[in-house]
Amino acid sequence: MIDDQTRKEIDKAVVKTLKEAGLREPPFLIHDLLEFLKIDRDFYNLEDPGLLRRFWHHVKVKGRILSKIKEKIKLAAVWLPDRDRIYVDSSLPAPKQEWASFHDVTHTILKWHRPFFLGDTAQTLHPDFQKTLEAEANYGASALMFGSGVFTREARDISPEWKSIELLKKRYEKSYVTTLRRYVQFSHEIPMAVIVNTPWWKEKPDDQEHRCRHFVCSDSFKTRFACVTRDHIISEIDNNTLQRVGGPVGDFTLCLPDVNGDNHEFHAESFFNRHYLLTLVVHFRKLRKVGLIY
Repeated sequence: MIDDQTRKEIDKAVVKTLKEAGLREPPFLIHDLLEFLKIDRDFYNLEDPGLLRRFWHHVKVKGRILSKIKEKIKLAAVWLPDRDRIYVDSSLPAPKQEWASFHDVTHTILKWHRPFFLGDTAQTLHPDFQKTLEAEANYGASALMFGSGVFTREARDISPEWKSIELLKKRYEKSYVTTLRRYVQFSHEIPMAVIVNTPWWKEKPDDQEHRCRHFVCSDSFKTRFACVTRDHIISEIDNNTLQRVGGPVGDFTLCLPDVNGDNHEFHAESFFNRHYLLTLVVHFRKLRKVGLIY
């Protein structure tokens, strides 16, 4: 949903903001950004009947329409630019509250977003157009959380394995999921993927259509292993993980075919964070073709 030119503009805005805020080394924390940008943050309850009335007063959208938007885009936070204030859903777990906060801060630093949040008609918050703005804010949120190129430079200096994810998570003070996603997309230029899924010993949550919650691939994985599906990898995860309360639950290799039909060996490490299985899959080598012997 985001073209290369838009990505460059978002990256430029992120670098400019971090530099002006004096944030050059990790961790990049949300309260430092909020303080620099002079943005207030409050927490709300979506079940509060007074909430829609408050938003109706500010963005002038009928409560009925805003409710539909809330359901379609799963509203986690709201930015009111006329008050320089963001509201975050108090029912979210702490890591998701942080993500939502960075997400809405991104809205504030992207100048072309502001007009669409100051509109007085439902058209400015049309769900389909809102998806584009949300995708841009998600991209910027990740860049802000990890200092844009700072993370990439550090991630490329360490080997692609779970031990490295542990180090980066601690250094940047972010969740396993956000650290993994950033690592796979913005580190080594080798085929890698991360699967976040409900483990085989737990029931799938009602808010998920599939056991897989996230399937994120590096650019080289998308290009060379486009035929590999999430179901294929999850099947391998199911066969190679142990039921535990938490922590490491699997360390194994698996064979995946590339777009030319050649097989490659990957190394996978699975970690259970008490909610989901997080599996890092990293390319190891191309397997030699075995000829027939008569």
